[in-house]
Amino acid sequence: MKRRQLGQAMVEYIIVTAAFVGAFFWSANADCPGYDNCISKVLTVMHDNFEGYSNSISSVQKYGDFTTDGGGDASGGGDGGSGGDDGGGSGGDSGPPVLNPDGITEVALATSSTGLSTYGYLRADGTVVDGRGNVVGFYSETDNTLTTVEGSVINNVVIDRVIVDEEGNILHLRAVTGCSGSPAAVYAWGYKSKASGKVFNNVNQNELNIGGLCTKASFKVVNNNQQPQAGRVIDGEYYAAVFAVSVSSAPLEPNGEVIYWQDLGICSIMAIDWDDSVNHSAHPEDVYEQQLLLFADEDEKIGEMDQIDYVEQTAIYGVAVEPNDCPSARVISQPDPVFPFI
Repeated sequence: MKRRQLGQAMVEYIIVTAAFVGAFFWSANADCPGYDNCISKVLTVMHDNFEGYSNSISSVQKYGDFTTDGGGDASGGGDGGSGGDDGGGSGGDSGPPVLNPDGITEVALATSSTGLSTYGYLRADGTVVDGRGNVVGFYSETDNTLTTVEGSVINNVVIDRVIVDEEGNILHLRAVTGCSGSPAAVYAWGYKSKASGKVFNNVNQNELNIGGLCTKASFKVVNNNQQPQAGRVIDGEYYAAVFAVSVSSAPLEPNGEVIYWQDLGICSIMAIDWDDSVNHSAHPEDVYEQQLLLFADEDEKIGEMDQIDYVEQTAIYGVAVEPNDCPSARVISQPDPVFPFI
């Protein structure tokens, strides 16, 4: 009886907290008619206004003209689709990075902490240049500041390494998958060029022959301390290892399950078979109570989907929005209360 009371208290505490947060957003959501919620409206407005964002220095997709090996200019823009991530250097000692006309290139960008403002390319000597090689400022890794040529100081600057294709379009890491079925079978990971349609692996950046397979957007994850992790989520599954030089002959095995906790509004990554110990034939409230206890167990909860990466890919790069803004395998929510007849 005591266990039941303690468990019930925990459930009530979490639900009351969630209700408080929900109440905070309730009035705001009422001001967004025609949308599921105001977050959906924000995402839609950001996407609809992307062309305006892309013409400014604060765009996260278009950074100006790039020089090519042939000396010509290629647009740094790009629209729609897929997806960019971790990598190597920025090439050369002066001017903007030199693109690979037959493949992908990693560039280092000086951005705001949110990633929504980009100041330019970071050179090896600490200078930051725009798309045409003009110096716009000097970066200090000691205090993460950018001192502009006009003398102003920008704080909390982040150096973001991204992958771009032959024309400078920013790419995000995608899963190489079967072309049907859900969840999609994953065989490799790579970057798909928006310019040529070619796929390149994320180890040595060589072209990847995917045959008749397809590619699909994947999303970054953070651990329980909100620190970035190497893994990715796709179609309700979590993969911890996302490096591949070639296509696997058999589907890769996932390392976790994506769960959306409706009352908490959290898109979590849970371990494989995380709730196998739960008696699912018990009363729904008891089942939910046990699942909440496992949600609070860091041995079972691996982390969460990276919301900033999700918003960037869906709102700016055209990746399809997921139900509940979470590519989950399951949605778990507080059971409806059952009132006894009097």
